[in-house]
Amino acid sequence: MDSPSIISLSGQMALRQQMEVVANNLANATSTGYRGDRTLFQSHVNRLAVPGREIAFVQDRATYIDSRQGEIGATGNPLDLAIDGAGFFAVERPGNAGRGYSRDGRFKLGADGALVDSSGRAVAGEGGRILLPERFTALEIRADGNVLATVEGRVEQVGRIGLFTASDLRGVRKAGDGLMDIPANQVQPVDPTQPGVRTRMVQGALEASSIQPVQELANLTLVQRAYENMQRVIADDDQRTRRMIEMLGRPN
Repeated sequence: MDSPSIISLSGQMALRQQMEVVANNLANATSTGYRGDRTLFQSHVNRLAVPGREIAFVQDRATYIDSRQGEIGATGNPLDLAIDGAGFFAVERPGNAGRGYSRDGRFKLGADGALVDSSGRAVAGEGGRILLPERFTALEIRADGNVLATVEGRVEQVGRIGLFTASDLRGVRKAGDGLMDIPANQVQPVDPTQPGVRTRMVQGALEASSIQPVQELANLTLVQRAYENMQRVIADDDQRTRRMIEMLGRPN
């Protein structure tokens, strides 16, 4: 197999990866707090022994998480929480499997009175789990994460929701359970009360997915067309090789 087919195959492999990423983005276009994935490619140029000739190969280098924030919309549910700015909520995985991180603030009350996420995992506060008192009649979650519950007319602070980020966002990776992983040595707390920190929590609201379906559909169409064009290059190159073999195999 000569260079046109090899180059086209390297491009197809990269495009296949990009197609999978775009398809996954589209599947999560309505997922709360979802951050889209993006692909990073690199071309490698190899010089041939023939003077003035070179070929370029495409290699899929990495997939990274888009840091753009989704639109925040009001829900009216006092247990819904959105992050306006940088940072992630932390939740405790079951079975002492460690913490995971997310921007999905669809919280609810667990069976033991703890604040949990939509999958029942405990939301991490600064001092551990956040336990809400029995028979509370109102709940306020302030912009700095402080949780205040009203019980029999008295307002009690029951905890503070923690926010975290990574010292290097390139180290954030998506896990298979819908959460994100941050290396332990890169986890840093985010304190909205500190000067210069432009992060706040918004009660009664959720962050929408950062995916723009129309743009992703356009990307998918472009990738599919590029893949088909490379397939035609491979087919044409194969036919050219067959014709050459047939011509060389004919008796003089």
